[in-house]
Amino acid sequence: MGGNKARKAEFLLAEALQKDCDVILTAGAIQSNHARVIAAAARRYSRECHLFLGGQKPDEPTANLLLDKLAKAQVHVVASEAESSFMERFAEELRGLGRRPYVIPIGGSNEIGAQGYALGFRELEHQLRALPPKSTTLLFASSSGGTHAGLFVGKTIDKSEVKLLGVRVDKDPGLQEVICTIADKLLMRLRSDEKLQPNDVVLDSDYVGEDYGVPSEQGIGALKKLWQSEGILLDPVYTAKAMACLIDLAREGEWAQDERVAFLHSGGTPSIFNFPTQFSIS
Repeated sequence: MGGNKARKAEFLLAEALQKDCDVILTAGAIQSNHARVIAAAARRYSRECHLFLGGQKPDEPTANLLLDKLAKAQVHVVASEAESSFMERFAEELRGLGRRPYVIPIGGSNEIGAQGYALGFRELEHQLRALPPKSTTLLFASSSGGTHAGLFVGKTIDKSEVKLLGVRVDKDPGLQEVICTIADKLLMRLRSDEKLQPNDVVLDSDYVGEDYGVPSEQGIGALKKLWQSEGILLDPVYTAKAMACLIDLAREGEWAQDERVAFLHSGGTPSIFNFPTQFSIS
């Protein structure tokens, strides 16, 4: 259910444990998949967890927020786009009390978390090498930049010919620069002299819809189609929008018959249970 967030959490929690941190902090939207995964991981390692979630507090917790509560995370509902600043101030207060907080950015999107997807790309490349050689495009939802940066680093280190196509799910105007910054820091961490340029980042911006966290009509259509035809469940915030892009591009003849398209299912399943009114059952 955590999808790409679990790969990031593997490296983030490892560093927190290595530094002997006794409390884990992270931030995100009120229904953040990332925050819920971190809450579960912190509970697994008996660490106190604080989540700073932006948005309006619901009357009753549902979906990811319900799972946060079940994991005994302490949830702080704050103003949207102020999550990180609230978290940093709280971390300073904890340090003043002699605590050892480990602060994880929104989406786990830094060079530590992105390392999980550099390794993930190498796994994918290994699987592709066992198949007949074909020109391959990897299509995926792109938001806070960590997954995209990690995939690029894995591709760079492996000198892979796989093309990366990120599908935007929010309207952040500086996403290319964010991805480059995370990728460059990870490349330095891995002792590589390579650099990522903004022009190297390929993003499709046509499927965001109204905004981040708001299901789109195209995305809902893709979600229904995949569930009804394949029994594979997407989520309405990320993967459904990315699949809508894939379906459209395939219909438009973007790829030749002898090309391969791989879809990265980056998870987030509980989100669907937060949008029951979006789905007409017929």
